[in-house]
Amino acid sequence: MGEPSSSDDDFWMSRWPDRRLARWVGFYLAFQRIAPVPETRTVGALNSVVVVIDLDTPVRHQVSGSPLAAESPVVGLSTTPLTYTRVGRERGIIIELTPLGARALFGLPLREISHVSVGIDDLLGARARLLREELQEARDSDHRFGILDRWLATLLLDTPELPEPLDRSWRSLTMSGGAVKVGDLAERAGLSRQHLATRFHREVGLPPKAVGRVARCHYAIRLLTGTNPPSLPRLAALCGYTDQAHLNRDFRLLIGRTPTALLRPGSATDLHLGSLFSLRPTPLTGTNLEAGHPLV
Repeated sequence: MGEPSSSDDDFWMSRWPDRRLARWVGFYLAFQRIAPVPETRTVGALNSVVVVIDLDTPVRHQVSGSPLAAESPVVGLSTTPLTYTRVGRERGIIIELTPLGARALFGLPLREISHVSVGIDDLLGARARLLREELQEARDSDHRFGILDRWLATLLLDTPELPEPLDRSWRSLTMSGGAVKVGDLAERAGLSRQHLATRFHREVGLPPKAVGRVARCHYAIRLLTGTNPPSLPRLAALCGYTDQAHLNRDFRLLIGRTPTALLRPGSATDLHLGSLFSLRPTPLTGTNLEAGHPLV
């Protein structure tokens, strides 16, 4: 997809990062979207860290009780939906960071930014402001993606990492759709279950069971919005829910919608389902969901 033909066009263009960054960075997405009238949207629960770099004055606004940074928000892992309103034109770049990447880039335990969003300037200061200026001056999205590759490689490749057992545990939970037991993760890590859970919660941002719960919901969304989706009772069974009622309950708590409501045309939901290589599906058509990327 090329650049927008006019300032009134919606525009989306995604790209995987430089191969060297694959363990730290999931994907890039350049976007422009227009909201001619005020709209309230919901961001579903996250199992990775999403960074929005605004290239124009942002048109998003907080909703009471649902904190959102005013400009270029960094959104941490969460088990609750985040709601915001918008009206006007938005233009920016979205970066998905794995916990490994976010821990290395921001240099703090991710529990400090879980369930909230923080402006990237507040986390990185002048480095973030200089990056935004360079992205604003770039000639097109491909140029911006190249800038991000160079900038992130400089900051991430030689930075102390998230401890390997915690990174491996997060990946196991995410890639299995939450099917791996915490006790098994602890045994593989050579830690007690309590020690693993405490360290994981501090460094990754959520307890292991919560990451598994979000991963299971994300897996259900993939099946629900894929080719030949199963019935809801069958979906619940495939994803390890006790029954359809528990499936519906988790969707409401994590996404802010039931499975049926999520599929209705016009569902104002931003979903980020992660983009680990083993979970990269084909983008969907016929719905307003795009698995593997956030719906923005």
